[in-house]
Amino acid sequence: MNNAVPPFTKEFGYIKLARILKPGSRKLMEVLNTFGSIERISALTLKEWIESTILTPAELAGIKRINDSEIYEIIKYCKLNGIRIITPEDDEYPNNLRYIENPPTVLYARGERLDSTAPIIGIVGARKSTDFGNKAAYSLAAKLAMCGFTVISGGAVGVDSFAHKGAMNAGGKTIMVLGCGMDSDYLPVQQPLRIMAEQNGTVISEFEPKVPASRYTFPIRNRLISALSSGVAVIEAGLHSGALITATYAMEQGKEIFALPGRLDQVQYGGTNELLRDGAIPLLKVEDILEVYTGRFGDKLKLCGELTPEVKQGYSAEVARLGGKPARTAPKKANVIKPNDSERPAENTPPTKPAEFTNADQLPCGQNAKKVYSAFTQNIEFSDTLSNISGVTGGDFIAAVTELEIFGFIKAVPVGRYEKIK
Repeated sequence: MNNAVPPFTKEFGYIKLARILKPGSRKLMEVLNTFGSIERISALTLKEWIESTILTPAELAGIKRINDSEIYEIIKYCKLNGIRIITPEDDEYPNNLRYIENPPTVLYARGERLDSTAPIIGIVGARKSTDFGNKAAYSLAAKLAMCGFTVISGGAVGVDSFAHKGAMNAGGKTIMVLGCGMDSDYLPVQQPLRIMAEQNGTVISEFEPKVPASRYTFPIRNRLISALSSGVAVIEAGLHSGALITATYAMEQGKEIFALPGRLDQVQYGGTNELLRDGAIPLLKVEDILEVYTGRFGDKLKLCGELTPEVKQGYSAEVARLGGKPARTAPKKANVIKPNDSERPAENTPPTKPAEFTNADQLPCGQNAKKVYSAFTQNIEFSDTLSNISGVTGGDFIAAVTELEIFGFIKAVPVGRYEKIK
């Protein structure tokens, strides 16, 4: 039997250090600056750690429980299961993670190499999101992807799910940052989406492959979403939503915050409305984001066109996959982009030819959207005119026109106007 110890690798050293410091630690740079090489750090005795005064008593106690053979097993597991181990010494380690207060000691990844120089927008929001919030996340992500952005989110159900799917269905890239290990059995309903993200972008985690999710892992995860993003768009967030943690990190990191306005009496907009009060950029259309970054990423961004029928129909497919009921509309066959053959397009999908509907009552939309659509007296109207005629105002008006845009019945045109699509 060969009991020889495997040769030291930087992956071993950083995984061991991550076990000492724990994910989210603020001590990585202090340790590296104090001791130098990761090989030297890995060989430190408990006495040397104590003398350094860097670690807390709990962290010092944890050193005794570290089993080197377990770390070698993690490295072996990653190699066998296509998981890249990314350390601060690797070129793939994103530069915009190096300079945050608590950079990750190690990252695990599948899919494409991370490109932190790309224009990346975070889209976050509630897990228990509304149909309107899901539509807004899906449509925004799809349009941003068509403009050249990579969409990053946290892989949860709700807003995250629709953001990832919208970007990928539009032919764009996505980054999914997990609040658990890469191969944790947490949230199995999202496994097809994770596989699709690996094929159309990158899935990353700061946690060892089998680490389960907990209420502590998600806030740790959220700082990576904001740090990797050029800016963060918050779609729906209550006053105590985890999405606000991401927004707070983004503000601390000097990133732009965009927030979708909502009615004051709806709890799911309590957090987003407070963000707006505190200076977030109102998110009414994709151009609100595009114009902020055109100068910064001019060679990588472009104006996006209208969503194709296939992309629109992908929304209903995602609703069906998550166990919900897609909007009731006229059946239409489509070649929906999907991760595998087990995900079927919904039988009822959003209409792609608004001219088939002779009056607003036939539209597969909410009552406010129907009122706004009926308010068109000519093909192009100012938003104020539509609001006055329909009687739909404030957040309700924004929700109504967004819904009509998602379904392809109207489109925004310059100088605060909307065009009715026949």
